[in-house]
Amino acid sequence: MALDEQTQGFLDSARSKPAPAPGELSLEEFRAAVEPFRQLGFEREEVAHADELSIPRRGGADVAVRLYRPDAPAPLPLMVWVHGGSWVRVTVDLLDNHYRAMANRSGCAVAAVDYRLSPESRFPQAIEEAYAAAYWLKQHARALGLSERRIAIGGESSGGNVAAAAVLVDRDRRLVGFAFQALIVPVLDVRFETDSWERLGRDYLLTREQLEWALEQYAPGVHPTEPLLSPLAAESLRDLPPALIMTGEYDPLEDEGAAYAERLREAGVEVELVEVPGLIHHAIMAPAAIDRGAELVEEAATKVGAALREEGGPR
Repeated sequence: MALDEQTQGFLDSARSKPAPAPGELSLEEFRAAVEPFRQLGFEREEVAHADELSIPRRGGADVAVRLYRPDAPAPLPLMVWVHGGSWVRVTVDLLDNHYRAMANRSGCAVAAVDYRLSPESRFPQAIEEAYAAAYWLKQHARALGLSERRIAIGGESSGGNVAAAAVLVDRDRRLVGFAFQALIVPVLDVRFETDSWERLGRDYLLTREQLEWALEQYAPGVHPTEPLLSPLAAESLRDLPPALIMTGEYDPLEDEGAAYAERLREAGVEVELVEVPGLIHHAIMAPAAIDRGAELVEEAATKVGAALREEGGPR
C-alpha cells in the first residue's frame, strides 16, 4: 500500500535535511542526532514503580537496567527489553516514555537494559549484558514481585538482533528459560542481501551504508554468518521459545524478518508474523508523529502480555 500522509510527511522532512554519512560525523554527533526523537515519543505515563538497578555480572561491568512495574497484581510477568540504535546509539532514558507505555499496555514489568554501546563495548558484550540481566532478574524475581517463569525477551531493530541472540545463548546455557521472544523490525542477517534491502535500502532512512558502518563499530572482523550476529544463519532454530515477529512493508529488514519466521516454523517453533502495511523502520521511534508507530508498540506490548498470561501458558 502507499505511504500514509503522516509517514510521507515524516520522510519528506527527513529527506529535506539529509544527514552526513555516519563516518563523516564524530561518534558524539552521530549519537546526538537521535535526540529529536525524544519529542516524537509517547506522552509520559505514570507506572507504579520505575527503579534503577545495577546488576552485577561476573567478569564484567555491572549492567544498568531500568525496571518499570505497572499497577497490576504480583507476581508480574517480565519483559526484558533491548533497545535499538544500530548497537551504537540510543539509551533507555531517551525511550523512557516508550517503556512506561509498554508496561501499562502489557500488564508486565519491563526491564529495559541500558547496555554499553559500541565501539566502546563490542560483540558479544551487549548480548552478554542482556542475558546477565535476565538471569539476575529471574534469580531475584520473588523479591521484586516478578514471576520467575513468565519471562520474555524482546527488542526492536538492533535490539531485536541482540534479543534473538540471547535466546540462542539461553538454549545452550539453560539458565533463564525464556517463555517468549518478541522481535520488532529486527536485524537478523547482516549480509544485507535480501530483495527488501535492494528495494528499500536507500530512500527510507535506514540505509545499508549506515548499518555497515555500525556493524564495523559493533563487530569488526566477525564473520557475517556468525549465528549470534546473524541469527538467520544459525544451523538450527529448534527448541526456541514461541516468537512474535513484526515487520514493516517499507522497512529494508522486512524480508529477513519473514525468513526468520519461516525458519522458526520449519523448526517446530510457534511463531506469529505480523507484517504491517505502510510501516517504515523509524516509525517505532516516532509514535507522536506516525500513528502506525504508536500502534506497533502498543500491539507488541499487548501481544507479549497476552502470551505471558495465556491460560495454560508459562507460569
